[in-house]
Amino acid sequence: MKKTYLYRAILLSLLTAFILASCEDVVEVNLNDEDIDLVAVEAYLDTRANDNIFVKIEKTLRVNQAESNPPVSNALVEISDNEAVPNTIVLEEQGNTGIYKLPENTVYEAVPGRTYQLTITTEEGVVITASEYLQEVETLDKTRVNLSARGDYEFLAVYINSQETPGKGNYYKWDIYINNELLYESEYLSFASDELVDGNYIYDFEILTDFEEKEEDKLMHKNDTVRVEQLSISKASYDFYFALINQAFTGSPFSVPPANVPGNLVSSDGKRVLGLFSARDISVGESIVIDDNNYQPLVSSIPPGI
Repeated sequence: MKKTYLYRAILLSLLTAFILASCEDVVEVNLNDEDIDLVAVEAYLDTRANDNIFVKIEKTLRVNQAESNPPVSNALVEISDNEAVPNTIVLEEQGNTGIYKLPENTVYEAVPGRTYQLTITTEEGVVITASEYLQEVETLDKTRVNLSARGDYEFLAVYINSQETPGKGNYYKWDIYINNELLYESEYLSFASDELVDGNYIYDFEILTDFEEKEEDKLMHKNDTVRVEQLSISKASYDFYFALINQAFTGSPFSVPPANVPGNLVSSDGKRVLGLFSARDISVGESIVIDDNNYQPLVSSIPPGI
């Protein structure tokens, strides 16, 4: 096992109280014959100014089949809010890919404080729905890249500073971009609840440590640009990601069989729908170009006397 994977396995158990999650590997959901030909949905809406809605619809295959899941094409896909006169937009499929986005030159404003509904009507007349409240996110005040105390200051890490919203029941996710490329693999998934830090200011929270030892395997190099986006997510999204973590670490002889990953989509035909619809506010941090100054141990951001 590579050192990076061993670290993440240990980190998960140590930081459960703070709920920073990093998956060990890409998650494969075990499907039995009853799970074949189900609809799988990956969908989100966020507060970016443009291109802020994405919906991908597929059908599931047996896990031992090599081909990709077939797309669900020609569906009617709509997003609407809970205003007295709902703001509704119909998405357009991109070719025959099963991916649906905003029509060209169209803007749809996602507003924190509103509830949004996704409605998918397939060619067969099956209606799939999900709704999400869009929680406002706090401003991501500062992003830092410095050497981490974990690993004897041999590895770069990414840290964030931000206020936590007072009032329990807030959930966060951090998307990390290196040279404008999102670290999308599940092992770099980082999210948290506010259960033990409600209302506090969060200083120097380490959301990624680059534990790769070989230079060619490292995520971050000198002259790379690092950017973090802080997202508000719902409890349903949090539970979904946490279930992925549980599945990733299942496999010992004494493990409980993995439960189905909980989503928030329901279907008019009563069949289970795999996946998640997520509505999230985004605060974009500053871009950091890595230079010699970043290859120094982190100096605490906590003001004296706190």
